[in-house]
Amino acid sequence: MNFSQNKSILVSAGAFVLVFLIALVFFLVEGRTRINGLIFFPEPARRGISGEPRRVYRQKTMEDNVQLLVREMLLGPMDIRHTNIFPQNTRLKSVLVRGSAVYIDFSPEILFLDAHTYLSFDELLAAIRQTVLFNFRKLTDVIITINGQEPGHPSFFPQKG
Repeated sequence: MNFSQNKSILVSAGAFVLVFLIALVFFLVEGRTRINGLIFFPEPARRGISGEPRRVYRQKTMEDNVQLLVREMLLGPMDIRHTNIFPQNTRLKSVLVRGSAVYIDFSPEILFLDAHTYLSFDELLAAIRQTVLFNFRKLTDVIITINGQEPGHPSFFPQKG
């Protein structure tokens, strides 16, 4: 082998190593910026709920991570065996994490179950809680509110003095 052949082999090997290192860096960075989540959706064929894996980008705060996961739930399932949890036009209003509790506030449309909603209202709330607690092990309590009011609790009205 002469010098020009050695040089071309070295350049080819160097380019291969460089491309490999760049791919490795992207692989390692991508793994740290994504969360593998599991969202629970109704599966009518099994008459229950089952998990659907989702990969979402990691956010800066726990609140943002929970908010992103719940927004993914609102988008609905990707698997055709699953049905949507939420009634149409339901919106996520806010997410607040305090200690090990998360407060999730939805728009009133969540109350109006429609033909596309397979779960009862209580099962819907349980599926949201199950999804959040499964994906965020540091959280121990999920408080769901609708327009700031917790379902099943009396409304707060100021007392006249």
